[in-house]
Amino acid sequence: MAQPYASTVRSCLGSSVADMTRGTLSERARLRPVLLGMLASNLMVGAAAGSPSQDYMLYCMGCHGAQAQGVPGKVPPLAHALGRFMRSPEGRDYVLRVPGAANSVLSDAQLAGVLNWIAAHFDDGELAADVPWFTPAEVSRSRHVPLASVRETRRDVVHALSSTGPAPAADY
Repeated sequence: MAQPYASTVRSCLGSSVADMTRGTLSERARLRPVLLGMLASNLMVGAAAGSPSQDYMLYCMGCHGAQAQGVPGKVPPLAHALGRFMRSPEGRDYVLRVPGAANSVLSDAQLAGVLNWIAAHFDDGELAADVPWFTPAEVSRSRHVPLASVRETRRDVVHALSSTGPAPAADY
């Protein structure tokens, strides 16, 4: 006689995978959703615990490229540009409000971590010592306010940055 579903699950959670496959077809069929749910949970927890470099690879690299070089005319470069935007409050606000950042599935803390990793990894020699890193609180304050015009805002921010030192290109 087959065990009731709840006791089957309880007994299997303490068993090895090999033991779980020995049950009857009916028992295994009933366990499939539980095991798939456990697998999905583990995968989500693993993804959430990714490092900033892994988050860049999973969520940013597809558009910005392996070296954060972007695609001319379509996707702005992050390398040798992000650190320059970080010099001013307007530049920082712009970076956090562009669609890729504002609409990212990353949490505020993950997005701050990715942006800081990009700046440290691709702009390390260009970052001024007094440029602050992004914080989750800063990300949270800015990212949910959409930009009316991304390109126009970029041009304005770049123009202002160019009066205080090196600036990213106005267009990409």
